[in-house]
Amino acid sequence: MDQHTMLYQNVDLQQNTPAMDKPTPPKSLNSANQLKVYTDLVHLYPDNEAYLRQYAELLIQHGQLTTATEALRHLYQILLTNGEPGKADALSHQYPEIGRIRTDDVQTHASIERLLPSSMRNKLWLRLHQRHIKEGQHLIRRGEQPDALYLVSSGELAEFTNGEQNRPVLLGLIGAGEIIGEHMILQSGPYPADVVANKESEVIKLPRKAMAAALIRKPALRIALQHKLDARNLMAMISISPLLQDVPLNMRKQLAEESHTRQYEPGTLIHKAGEHLSHVDLIVRGVANYQLESDGLIKRLEALKAGSLIGATSAIHDNGCAADLVSEHKVEILHIPYASFRNITEAYPPLRKALLSYAERQQMLLMHSLDELQTQPLNHESG
Repeated sequence: MDQHTMLYQNVDLQQNTPAMDKPTPPKSLNSANQLKVYTDLVHLYPDNEAYLRQYAELLIQHGQLTTATEALRHLYQILLTNGEPGKADALSHQYPEIGRIRTDDVQTHASIERLLPSSMRNKLWLRLHQRHIKEGQHLIRRGEQPDALYLVSSGELAEFTNGEQNRPVLLGLIGAGEIIGEHMILQSGPYPADVVANKESEVIKLPRKAMAAALIRKPALRIALQHKLDARNLMAMISISPLLQDVPLNMRKQLAEESHTRQYEPGTLIHKAGEHLSHVDLIVRGVANYQLESDGLIKRLEALKAGSLIGATSAIHDNGCAADLVSEHKVEILHIPYASFRNITEAYPPLRKALLSYAERQQMLLMHSLDELQTQPLNHESG
């Protein structure tokens, strides 16, 4: 039994399906005939969750992956519309082929707005809390702690962070129907980016206290905002890398959507020398070191800080980890799937050129460290 069949071996085909209204498919049919049956059932009942699940499963078994993905995406949107974002997120974890809509599009703009309390959507509230933002004007400045979230009713906002040499790096565009500022209610600390009107815009102020109360009454709203915040944080992580900050926004967004983070305690061996990686590592927080060990003696070759990439040069030539990579302090690393990173490298030639230069610099630094090892003994590392 394959992985996808196991996922659905206990699915009740009559979920959300009244027995008197919708037929029970015969179980004695072979796989090809079952696919024909479910094709007809989905055509007749396009919003039935159980039929869509089984239809997608049968399509996968027959190698019709594109059509299966379309069916899964349709099911995903049905779950969101029905107010079940948890099930939608679980579906996207089960089926990576729809994973790229898991973060930024976990709720459509309209549905997030619809999750707001009705008191925040009536005409009087909108008039009393509306604010006009001129093109180029700040709504939020980096380091501020605003006392509200904002719903964009018209226009467009742009979110920026500071990149290498304080150059502005675009993190995202926020259009009508989207909310900005969820950081202030879900995550402590000052706002990490600048939010500027990209064009003449109107926003609706959503006071922090009122929103905090709304999140208690509406768990689905909290889930939707948390997914938005997670997506923004991943984009910020991608964009701290000097090598990636100039990659077009849509490509960075794709990398962020397909990546995940992991934390390593101090002294953890992250990768062994020569190990071939299945992903590219981006250090988000903390410091890791390339190390060489011989007869119980350790020499640190190079320290890698936030923004450093490990394994990125595999996208241009196949090589393993240069040396043992060990976390010096507690380290958080963003793991970018190798296939995703390579796709971006091929689609954006300037990144390939930058990686070639980066590989040369890394090789020079490691060779310099190795030369030092030949002229001085290895030192015992103190705890």
